[in-house]
Amino acid sequence: MRYFRHGLMAIGLVALLAGAASAEMGAPTVREPHPGAALLAAFANTVFTPVRVAVTAVGAELGGVTGLLTAGNENAANDVWGLFGGQNVLQPEVLRGKEPLRFGAYEYQLLLLRDRH
Repeated sequence: MRYFRHGLMAIGLVALLAGAASAEMGAPTVREPHPGAALLAAFANTVFTPVRVAVTAVGAELGGVTGLLTAGNENAANDVWGLFGGQNVLQPEVLRGKEPLRFGAYEYQLLLLRDRH
């Protein structure tokens, strides 16, 4: 019987916390659908993602070798790894020019699709 009460209290606590979290989120934002940007991002990722994975693997190897050759200097390895950071997939907002494409320390502003307004 004691486990049953503890279980009910746990469920009540989870429900209370979930209700508080949803109350803090506020009103949902309304956004216009952009199926062209979504489809273009999906097809572009068939090329971008494998290239990005290969570049990331090269960056990981170079960072590891740099750390090894500098007697385990983590700052040197992190400096090299920072060159290869960024986004791993293209998002529709990037293709529409609403967000920049991040690649390492660089940001590129793309505008492949325009809004009709």
